[in-house]
Amino acid sequence: MGFHTIMISKNNKAFCILPFVHTHLNTEGDVFPCCVGWTPDRKTRLGFLSENTLEELFNSEEMKNLRLDMINGKLNEKFCGNCYQREDAGFVSARTGNNRDFTDVEDEIVSRMEPDGYLDPDIKSWDIRFSNLCNLKCRSCGGVYSSTWAQEDAEHGSTVTNITGKISSTTLGIDPLEKQYENVEKIYFAGGEPLIMPEHFTTLRKLIESGRSKHVKLVYNTNMTKLNYNNNNLVDLWKEFNQVVLGMSIDAMGDRAEYIRNGIAWDKIESNIREIYDVCLNNRNITYHMSPTVSIMNVWTLPDMHRYFVENKLMHSTNDILLNILLGPSYYEIRNLSDELKVEIKNKYTKHIDWLCERNTQQHVIDQFNSVITYIDGDSSPKDIKDFVAYTKMLDKRRSQSFSHTFPEYTAWWKEITYDE
Repeated sequence: MGFHTIMISKNNKAFCILPFVHTHLNTEGDVFPCCVGWTPDRKTRLGFLSENTLEELFNSEEMKNLRLDMINGKLNEKFCGNCYQREDAGFVSARTGNNRDFTDVEDEIVSRMEPDGYLDPDIKSWDIRFSNLCNLKCRSCGGVYSSTWAQEDAEHGSTVTNITGKISSTTLGIDPLEKQYENVEKIYFAGGEPLIMPEHFTTLRKLIESGRSKHVKLVYNTNMTKLNYNNNNLVDLWKEFNQVVLGMSIDAMGDRAEYIRNGIAWDKIESNIREIYDVCLNNRNITYHMSPTVSIMNVWTLPDMHRYFVENKLMHSTNDILLNILLGPSYYEIRNLSDELKVEIKNKYTKHIDWLCERNTQQHVIDQFNSVITYIDGDSSPKDIKDFVAYTKMLDKRRSQSFSHTFPEYTAWWKEITYDE
């Protein structure tokens, strides 16, 4: 018998709907409460699909205790610390975003929970990382999430255990999820790059064939390099779903974009965005937003890019943006810039906020840019700066690129931090 009298306080910072409706599978078949709770040391891992079913892990002791913590308003730093950090910095978190998606049913879902935290495994939300298959080598990524990165590491003598680490379709992949097809309402696809993964297309077709697709919201994190892959027409498939939301991982434009996300051709990216712009005009169930990750490499030009996208009809309004604050690697964090650069950047953002206000931009977007102003004032770390120089020089040499040439606004700072090199 569940807690039928429980009502969720909307001011309960500890509460997140995800442990009640969600599962996250990574490229190695590990299961976590959510992707934000993932840590490199795997301390937040619930278990392995090779050893347990999704349904068993959904009601592991840790998951049951996590639900009880949330109901009782108890913060859980182990699983949820990254969301707390994002919220404290003023950014949208996975917790707040997903609570909004399930706000109409969260009380009903929680009411079915047993006193010990057990909940029937009606898994409505999936976060699937079928593999690390990816065609880019983004600076802040690595071999765990990019097969191209892993291949490059292998070519330069790094120890790589699995260049194309795919979840097995028989023991770790789609089969365990099939028991949940009739329940699913939301799927988040990331990678790797989901739009080049065969398993992604297989999943969409199964949902369409089962008649479930009209009840499902698809959410993507995509690099926008491919809109059609191996004769799969994405738009035709997306038309069969209730809602499709594309989060475009685009951090900069031109040669800056090609430096940060190695492997792209900017002209092709811009062409793909224009195509999706038109698709959205003709298909109301498909929307997109720019989803840049704020780092040393793009914080200077983000306001300029936002304005360019709006003025050149690459986004439908000033509201179509979601800034992600980079939480690692720490040497790319914007707090490591010089005090002089921080002052200039804050001035740029203040002027951009004025421009946004003139266009009746929604408050949550203005808050994101204000949060950058606040976040950049954090203390820099000598170790991070040293690591930034070493890592940047290593990749520049490996890829025949140049940080100082690509980002001339940092010329004086680069000379300063490389003076003793």
